[in-house]
Amino acid sequence: MFPDRRSLVLVVAALAFPFGLGAQMTFTLTQTPNVFPAPTVANYDAGLIQNATGIVFTVDQTGGPANADRTTTVSVRASSGTLGGGKPLSDLEWRRADLGNWSAMTTSDVVIESRPIHKNKLNDAWSNSIFLRMHLSWTVDGPGTYSTGLVFTLTVTTP
Repeated sequence: MFPDRRSLVLVVAALAFPFGLGAQMTFTLTQTPNVFPAPTVANYDAGLIQNATGIVFTVDQTGGPANADRTTTVSVRASSGTLGGGKPLSDLEWRRADLGNWSAMTTSDVVIESRPIHKNKLNDAWSNSIFLRMHLSWTVDGPGTYSTGLVFTLTVTTP
């Protein structure tokens, strides 16, 4: 059986910016939306497809007191419990670019990375990326578009 051309689309849905004690931060996402290429026979045989284009996030302290230390935490979650067409959300996995372990996407915030930040010094600015992959099945995944919104959250706290 040769698979129909199927598209896997992921779109960043929202950003949240909880700030603490006058810290002014910018939180930037690039390489969004993050769209998978059409799966090939080799992808179905391997049981997955990986998107080679990561979603890059950058945290930068742009204002607030210069002598205050902060902790910045970036989290991710999906905005829906499925990918549509009966495909479970757990078929979508993510990993931090500098780590090799994959985690199933969930609808609860999961920390991608946390770093201390000190304006114009320590980790100001800092960035990283996440990569996405999707499990595929010849027998379960019908033709269609699978998608979910991704919600990235930046949390800023004082130590």
